[in-house]
Amino acid sequence: MAAQNPHPRMLKENIKGEAMKKYLLLLLTFGMLGLQSCDSDDTIVGGGIDPEPELTGCEATPFYDWSDFTFETSLDAGTSTWLGFDLGETTLFSINLNQAGFNCSIFEYCDGELGSPPPLYTFMSNGNGQEVGIVTEGMYFLEITNTRPGRLDFEFSISLADIVYGCMDDDALNYNIEANVDDASCEYQDCNTEYYLENYGEMILDCDGNCAPISWIADGYCDDGAWAIYDEDGNQVPINLYCAELNFDEGDCEAIDEDCSPGLIEDCNGICAPQQWLGDGFCDDGSYEYNGNPIFFNCEEFNYDNGDCDGQGRTTPRTYPNGKVKFGGS
Repeated sequence: MAAQNPHPRMLKENIKGEAMKKYLLLLLTFGMLGLQSCDSDDTIVGGGIDPEPELTGCEATPFYDWSDFTFETSLDAGTSTWLGFDLGETTLFSINLNQAGFNCSIFEYCDGELGSPPPLYTFMSNGNGQEVGIVTEGMYFLEITNTRPGRLDFEFSISLADIVYGCMDDDALNYNIEANVDDASCEYQDCNTEYYLENYGEMILDCDGNCAPISWIADGYCDDGAWAIYDEDGNQVPINLYCAELNFDEGDCEAIDEDCSPGLIEDCNGICAPQQWLGDGFCDDGSYEYNGNPIFFNCEEFNYDNGDCDGQGRTTPRTYPNGKVKFGGS
């Protein structure tokens, strides 16, 4: 018997049934995947937003209020920490770091993990307060690096100060004791006047800012204030060439030693002298030498040689070269 073809309506229903089975199977498959993804700890890669990378170095700098800020931490050798500050006005500031050997660099911008080169300021800490200078308003990044071997603890702070412009040279006529930034306005004595040129020749400023004859330098006399010239008003002006700036009278005076040997003390000018010379009945006003240096105890600090100096010198009057006169004499 020949097979009969299915009725068109039955064929349509069979096709519809098969399609429904496939649809249900597809829903079941996606449902199982959904359950698995919810229960799984695995991270699905792609198809979402990747997390932001962790910031390090300069870009991770925390910012602080520097007006009342103190920072304490420890750093291993060769490691760094970053600190940020935002200045609202131009100011003069100093960094206080109580350990030596930390390299400090201040940057205006970040370049990835690093500060944008070159740094605006860079210096090595010395264990004390250190003036950085004038910084204008803006945002800054400070990198502190331990350059010493081993881990070190340190304390750090910043001191802010108002800027006071003025002459900071205490030898100048217009010295401003309140100034903390020199503005190149210092005014000095005009030493090369007709009076000085006629009587003493070319002049320079001595260690105390007084006019001094240039011919007195390296003339065989230690000009440490024991010798004087007359100014235009007839007053005696002691000449002091005894300082490092003038190479201690270009060798006429012995360089000052920082430490004195046992039994010696520093005299009025910082020269090592025998302590037993104090109050020994002789006025040590530069007339007597020790190790080639004239010794001065004739000052308030030593009670004028413990009373030995009463204005009565014990030197024999003599004529000195280049217009020198004994300071206090005639």
